[in-house]
Amino acid sequence: MQEPLVSIIIPTYNRAHLLGETLDSICSQTYHNWECIVVDDGSIDHTKALIDSYINKDKRFHYYLRPSSFLKGANSCRNYGFDKCNGKFLNWFDSDDLMLPDNLQLKLEALTPELDFVIANSLNFDEAGNKSRPYFLDLDLLITPENFITGKIGWITDDALLRKESIKIRFNENLRSGQEYNFFSRYLFYTTKGKYLKEDLCYRRIHKESINQSTSLQLLIDNEIYLLQDLGYFASSKIIKRSLKRIIRFSYESKKSSSLRQIQLKVLRTLRSYKKYKSIWFYSNWIILNAVSGKGYIFIKKAISKL
Repeated sequence: MQEPLVSIIIPTYNRAHLLGETLDSICSQTYHNWECIVVDDGSIDHTKALIDSYINKDKRFHYYLRPSSFLKGANSCRNYGFDKCNGKFLNWFDSDDLMLPDNLQLKLEALTPELDFVIANSLNFDEAGNKSRPYFLDLDLLITPENFITGKIGWITDDALLRKESIKIRFNENLRSGQEYNFFSRYLFYTTKGKYLKEDLCYRRIHKESINQSTSLQLLIDNEIYLLQDLGYFASSKIIKRSLKRIIRFSYESKKSSSLRQIQLKVLRTLRSYKKYKSIWFYSNWIILNAVSGKGYIFIKKAISKL
């Protein structure tokens, strides 16, 4: 019986110095019927030459340059890779992380016919050999959209092996951060037929290029707004309230930002779209008082309480 094909999709940009280790870890898989699709976001290092050297040795590797018709960014590369893949199962993976040898084998064994996905565990590692966990999975909690969105459960993209036919959505190509959170928040509204694996099957590399310590509050606000827009009618009143609270709170924390006016207008538009008129009144009073005196937190608290 033919083993099912697994598609591994890797977006990359200027990671030639790390990508080889990632590709080597894929070559070392105990499960052999896979294809690895690397989508280049326009690298100016020797990424293409590196991948060509792997293709020459192993035809299971494929290289694509992101078309100019797609927005620049990892999410566009993930979507384009999805368009090109042929596997029955799919694992998006990052171009600086490492698969342990049994990664695909153990995930496939766990992905029984009634399931749409399995979630394995990961370990962070750095150049000094330190290890930690990106998430602490509570295996007793149900896999639901609400639990994922509120952070009670979580995983990274590397961890998930998905049945291709279960994927009804695409990555939001406008996002500059929080991409996997946005994707899986929406994916879980289409299926929660998944299970956890306790095994550590991936090493997630932590290095200077991978740590975005300057994720701005404006980006966090944008992430919440995009999530609400992308969820549409799936968003419950509880989810909407949570996101609006975070948007208001992040805008208050941005009060010294040079983009504060732009942020405030964005918050007002979002509140108006959900008809939160009492919150708008209190938030508008904060805008005025903050502009005059730099104060007014009481109005922020009131705006949140009226959501």
